[in-house]
Amino acid sequence: MTLQHLLAWMRFQRYRHGWLAVLGLALFIGALGLQFLGVEQMHTRLAELRAEAAAQRQQDAQRPDPDDTARQRRAAFDDSLPGSAGALDAIEVVHRIALANGVKLATGEYRLVRDGGTKVQRYQITLPARASYPQLRAWLAEVMNAVPAMALNDIGFQREEVGSESVQANVRFSLFLRGP
Repeated sequence: MTLQHLLAWMRFQRYRHGWLAVLGLALFIGALGLQFLGVEQMHTRLAELRAEAAAQRQQDAQRPDPDDTARQRRAAFDDSLPGSAGALDAIEVVHRIALANGVKLATGEYRLVRDGGTKVQRYQITLPARASYPQLRAWLAEVMNAVPAMALNDIGFQREEVGSESVQANVRFSLFLRGP
């Protein structure tokens, strides 16, 4: 069918059915065009958005919950702490490292501090130590590396004379233990 035949057929339909039929036919053809051009694109875009939403939901499901992660880290920390029997081993390590570094330890103060509401016990150790400053630093560094559950709370230095090599240090550690 050529363009002339199509135009002749449309003129025939116009005379046969009137202008309203031609207008209805034009609107119908326009609606079909919108269906194929606009609505199909919208369906394609909708399918893309649904796929993106599904991927985002899957990614969110794989992302760990911050509260669960914090609880897991706390549980792992609690499990890594030594028990009450480990306190003696840790104190022995502190004294052995002091002897190896030439640090002289005097009689210390040891006490168990119970923090209410937690499963962790804190063993507070206060030690007066005497050595040169580099020896004290080496001792403290080795203790912190050898006993991961140990924290250095406080340290104070005092030198008796200006030119003296020896330094008097008052060191306070906290050893964290797994509670009962």
